[in-house]
Amino acid sequence: MKLRSFALLFLLFMSSTACLAADTDDLTVIGEATSGVQRLAGESADLVTTPFNIENGNILITLGVTGATALTYVFDHDIQQKLQSNKSSGWNRAADAGALAGNPIIHLGLAALVYGAAIAADSPKWKETGEMMGEALILADASTFVLKEAVGRGRPTATNFRGDFKPFGFKNDYDSFPSMHTSSSFAMASVLASTSDSILTKMSYYAAATFVGFSRMYQNKHWASDIVFGAALGELCGRVVTSYHASGNKFTLAPQAYESGAGLALVGKW
Repeated sequence: MKLRSFALLFLLFMSSTACLAADTDDLTVIGEATSGVQRLAGESADLVTTPFNIENGNILITLGVTGATALTYVFDHDIQQKLQSNKSSGWNRAADAGALAGNPIIHLGLAALVYGAAIAADSPKWKETGEMMGEALILADASTFVLKEAVGRGRPTATNFRGDFKPFGFKNDYDSFPSMHTSSSFAMASVLASTSDSILTKMSYYAAATFVGFSRMYQNKHWASDIVFGAALGELCGRVVTSYHASGNKFTLAPQAYESGAGLALVGKW
């Protein structure tokens, strides 16, 4: 059921963004879908290798995130108990709003809306922003989904023990780590922050994403360490995508005809 839901989200975004390009003179559904898949392939490869890059110090950041997640794990139960013992109607409503704002489906719809509006307004900058939003969200949601099922951590609503894991159990409520609402929100914040030069604007994007994470803890849907790792994962996905676009997409796949048949060729651009 979860796999079908994620596949539906992916197809929804890809089909909606491609269809928005169908009636334009310079864009085609096939062309946009193909280029989007090509970018996702390159970004996926970068997502796997970037955290372990030694030359630019990324490995140190990865170790830092691992340490922060582990430290938060130690206090998971204390944080959960503190939040659940301090409830109010006002905070309940705010948390509901935060959870709604962090819904990955809404994020994908917003990315498609930005992309479509940019095409209608003939704005290359916002068209690329829409592309980056969608690609970062797909990477964040996909990687989060894989980790959720691989780790199989029990949600606070399912167990009182922070260390209750059922790896690859595919059980309901055993998909707590990491938080998809949080990773999706931080992926969005990362991309949007990269489009602005205003420190206050950047801070507002991250403040909104942080509140989404808080709302998930407040609603007892996630442990604190789920949120910490989800935020780091979302930020990583956002940075991978923006860096890939900034590099000019040096590699792409193109159809190639040969004497004995046809195939795909990896084409580099410098």
